[in-house]
Amino acid sequence: MKTKPVLTAAELDPMLAAALADAARRGLAMSVAIVDDGGYPMRLVRMDGAGAMTPSVALAKARTAALMRGSTRILAERVANEPALLRLTEYLPMEGGLPIVAQGVCVGGIGISGGRPDDDEGVAQAGLDTLGG
Repeated sequence: MKTKPVLTAAELDPMLAAALADAARRGLAMSVAIVDDGGYPMRLVRMDGAGAMTPSVALAKARTAALMRGSTRILAERVANEPALLRLTEYLPMEGGLPIVAQGVCVGGIGISGGRPDDDEGVAQAGLDTLGG
């Protein structure tokens, strides 16, 4: 039987803390969501002052990145040329969602909402950087 890597609190909590710290450093009130490889929430935090929709958007971005096994930026770029992709209502084509990859396997996704697209993606990357690989 094959085994696959999974996310644990030992990875999740530093990832969440790093993303929140990066958002604060940027002076932004954001929401951060981390999901497993099936798109199910493992962590969701809305910073003080973050917009009411940001938790839902962050969760949708994280879920999209996990299920697509790729950056939500890719889907956002594809929608410009293939508007029919908007019919995929389970996926959110907005930048700010990145897959979490361990040992070459997608084990989840991180999604950020509350800033400009580059800020959202940068904060997500700050969280991923805690994985060190």
